[in-house]
Amino acid sequence: MGKKRGIDVNHREAGLLIPVFALKREGDFKIGDTDSFKDAIDFCARNGIKVLQTLPINETSGDNSPYNAISSMALEPVLLSMQPDVVPGLSAADHALVKEEIAALDDEVIDYRSIKLLKQKLLRKAYDAVLSDSGKKLQSAFERFKKERSAWLDPYALFRALIELNGGSPVWPSWPEEQQSFLAARKWVESASNRKEIERLEDFFKFVQWVADSQWQAVKAHADKMNVRLMGDVPFGVSRYSSDVWFEQALFQLELSGGAPPEPVFAGDEFTKRWGQNWGIPLYHWEVHRKENFRWWRSRITRLLEHFHDFRIDHVLGFFRVYAFPWTPDRNEEFLHLTDTEAMVHTDGILPRFEPRDDETADNRRLNKVEGYKVLSEISDAAGDGCIVAEDLGLIVPPYVRPTIHELNMAGFAIPIFERDEETREFVPMEDLNPLSLATYATHDHQPIRAYYEGLVKWWHSENGHEGWLEVQRLMRLLGRDEDSAPTEFTDEILFAFEKALLQSPCWLAVMMITDLLGLGLRFNMPGKSGGECWTARLDRDLKSYEADEQFGSRIKAFRKLILETGRAQEKVGAGSL
Repeated sequence: MGKKRGIDVNHREAGLLIPVFALKREGDFKIGDTDSFKDAIDFCARNGIKVLQTLPINETSGDNSPYNAISSMALEPVLLSMQPDVVPGLSAADHALVKEEIAALDDEVIDYRSIKLLKQKLLRKAYDAVLSDSGKKLQSAFERFKKERSAWLDPYALFRALIELNGGSPVWPSWPEEQQSFLAARKWVESASNRKEIERLEDFFKFVQWVADSQWQAVKAHADKMNVRLMGDVPFGVSRYSSDVWFEQALFQLELSGGAPPEPVFAGDEFTKRWGQNWGIPLYHWEVHRKENFRWWRSRITRLLEHFHDFRIDHVLGFFRVYAFPWTPDRNEEFLHLTDTEAMVHTDGILPRFEPRDDETADNRRLNKVEGYKVLSEISDAAGDGCIVAEDLGLIVPPYVRPTIHELNMAGFAIPIFERDEETREFVPMEDLNPLSLATYATHDHQPIRAYYEGLVKWWHSENGHEGWLEVQRLMRLLGRDEDSAPTEFTDEILFAFEKALLQSPCWLAVMMITDLLGLGLRFNMPGKSGGECWTARLDRDLKSYEADEQFGSRIKAFRKLILETGRAQEKVGAGSL
């Protein structure tokens, strides 16, 4: 095997994080899509940005969370462009049929349910047209896709059809018993009176995935042309109500729910403050994965790299040990106000804890490190030449985690406003950050730097203002500014100081979230909460319009200039891979 490309810390790069759903373009369905993501690639190329990072693009369910997908392989149809030229079989006349319905949708807060129904309506018309295509060319390409992806596509399509037959619910344990496993459901379909209808429904969902795969393959090809690398995202877990779990139940431990312990940074509601975040994801039967040489994980990475060059691993701590709840999220309310002793009455004496073991003893730490290293080394091997960033953030990061991921040439995270000397409370100087890092001020889970700075100013001018002022002074030192130079509001000057300090750091990759680059207060997710507050925020215009705007345009130009000055600029477009 040839030398693995991986990360070269001597070749520093600049990146941009944009959730696909947050983008905007003329003619979209009030949500970002593959065409607007191509526009984002062009934006990066124009401004010297080498890496475009986004959130998972796998198909979601009712909570719309990219981190709670109903398939680790299938792509999210709501992110598809519905332009007739990128949807086989779709005509301009079909597209025009929904024009008024699209216009009636909320332009600021994403209405996932309505958008999904509209896109599915058009996709059904496109599917019918492809099946009736007299030339058979489209049918041939579709059949080839089905054959090549059958290992995951067949069970997914049946699962997706059963969701429709069960009123849109993916909660397969509540389905009729004969549908609660793949083999039983396949047998049930064979004898069902409406067998042809079900099989056609399966075929339709395979068609949707063919369209999605085609569009995302085209996105990657466009990125190659523009010399921009795409960074995808691999969540640690997958929804317990996913086709993966339904199809291969032996791989998953369904008695426990993965999550995170309580921590002050993410205290979105009373339950999160009391117990932590209960994500509801099943844990893994790692011994089964080991026996299969991590086949499921390898397939997952191979699939992701069909559409991305590099990827981020969400919650890498979970590969070493994961915080587990002995109840699913639908029971959180039962435990909200219970003491530990009261809670144990309802859980056979078990409280939320780390699995497979905690880090309290040297032997436990050694075992956790060894087992985590094994899984991650398999993922690294499956990644080939792709660069991997391991999200190693949390209230408690075991001391063995960062040396382990660095040994595998995976970059960790460096969030400067989280890195401190615990005794003095001073921020760790930028120049002391580990070069094998992705440096950023915020992930999709954090407040933007505008909100962060405005919060500091409010603290500084509160009754307890002395402590706030000390914190502001620490920040000024981190940013390389005079301690008394702090403005009393978030200005372009302070935004520029944040950007300059980050790009001057020794970290291999410096990433600005799009809201931070533009100086916006928009927030994409609030951990511990769900519903309308999460995954629904959009930019208020397309990226070219921001560039044309006097205020936003000057911010973008300043960032581009900093990229050049700090040696992080993209090479000439079309010059090949980075």
